[in-house]
Amino acid sequence: MRLVAGENCCLARIIGQDTLFIHFQPIMSVKKKTVFGLEALCRCVDPAGGKIPPGILFELARAEDMALVLDRLCRRKTLENYSKKCSKNPDLFLFLNMDVSIIDKGVVGSGNLLNTVRMFGLNPNSIVIEIVESRVKDLAALKCFVERHKHYGFLIALDDVGSGNSNLDRIPLVKPDILKIDRSLVSEIDKKYYKQEVFRSLVNLSRKIGALVVAEGVEREEEAIMVLELGADLLQGYYFAEPRPLTGNPAEMGIEKINYLACKFKSYMAGKINTIVFQHRQYETILNEIMARISGKSFRDFDYYLQQMIADYPGLECAYVLDEYGIQVTDTHCNPFSLPEPGRAFYKPAEKGADHSFKDYYYLLVHTCLNKFTTEPYVSMASGNLCITVSSSFTDDKDDRYILCVDFKQ
Repeated sequence: MRLVAGENCCLARIIGQDTLFIHFQPIMSVKKKTVFGLEALCRCVDPAGGKIPPGILFELARAEDMALVLDRLCRRKTLENYSKKCSKNPDLFLFLNMDVSIIDKGVVGSGNLLNTVRMFGLNPNSIVIEIVESRVKDLAALKCFVERHKHYGFLIALDDVGSGNSNLDRIPLVKPDILKIDRSLVSEIDKKYYKQEVFRSLVNLSRKIGALVVAEGVEREEEAIMVLELGADLLQGYYFAEPRPLTGNPAEMGIEKINYLACKFKSYMAGKINTIVFQHRQYETILNEIMARISGKSFRDFDYYLQQMIADYPGLECAYVLDEYGIQVTDTHCNPFSLPEPGRAFYKPAEKGADHSFKDYYYLLVHTCLNKFTTEPYVSMASGNLCITVSSSFTDDKDDRYILCVDFKQ
C-alpha cells in the first residue's frame, strides 16, 4: 500500500469516511508466561487508500485544530474493540495512548474518558493511560489530569522514558504506576554497557517508587534476555508480535514466544551463574596467594610483593593496599596492558595517600566484619575499563591491620 498523498489528507474527510482502525500489540510477562496487556495503536488510510503514519495523522489533527476530536475518536474505537474482544479476559490490561497536548486545551475535567469507558462496560482499574509528559506545557493541568484519573481508578504509565525528550523531573509530578523505557535504550542493549547501566538505574528507580518497568521495542532475543536480566517486569516489541487487529483469544498473542524465551532465559541465567561461580573461585585463589605472600611482612615491602604479583598474574587489572582508615599506603600497581589510552587523562591510577574511605570495598569490609568483599562491576577510574574490586584484611609483621584491594577486569 502506498504512502499518503497530500491532497487526500483532509482530516474531516478521513473521519467522515471512517478510515481509522485499531491494532493491538501484546505486552508480555515472561516471568509469569502470560500476556499482561495490550497496547492500542491507531492506524489510518486516506480516502485514496494510502497509509497515514500515526505521527503525521496527529500532526495534521493539531494543524487543523482537531486534536481533541481525533483523540476521542481513537479512544472510542479502541474501547469498543477491546470491549468486544477482551470481555472474557478481565485480567488483561489495556494500554491506551493519549494525545496529551489536549491537556493544555482545558479538557482535564470533562470526564469524557471515564464516561466512554463506562459506556462500554469496562473497568478503569484495567486501563493504563500512557502519557508522554514532555508534550505537556501546562504542568498544573497535567498534575490535575493524573490525580483525577487515578482517583477514577485508572493506572498511569509514563511513555518514552529515557528518550531524548523525556524529563525525569516529571516522575515525582506524575507518580506513575508504570515506566515504559524507550526503544532507543533497548536497541542493542546486549552489546552496550552504558545502555545497560542507564536501564538498570531506571529499574532501580522504579523499585523505589513502586512502579513496573516495560521494555519497549524489543526486536531480538538477545535484547529480551538482557532486559530481563536487568530487571524489566514486562516486555513489548516485534520480537513477540507486530501490532495487528484482535482475532482469536488476545491472551494467547505471542504465547509460544513467551514460553520459548522463558526457557532460554532460565538456561542463560544458569550458565551465567556457573560462570560467575567459576570466576569467583579464580579470584579467591589469586587473592589468597597474594595474601599468603604479603601477610606478616613489613609494610615497606608491600610494593615489592604487589609488583611481583602483577607480573605473575596477567589477568589482574591492578592491586594496592590501604591502611585501616582507608588511606592508600602503596602505589597502584597496574597491568601495563590495562593502563588508559593516551588522551584519556581523566583516568589515572590512585597514588599513595589517596583516601578510599568512601568506597564500598573499604567501608563495607571494615564495618560489617566481613572477611572479603566483592563489588559490583564498575568503570575503573584507574584504567577506564569495566572491573570489579575484591578486598580483604590482613596484618603486617607488627600486627597492624591493612586491606588488600585487587581489581579484576570484566
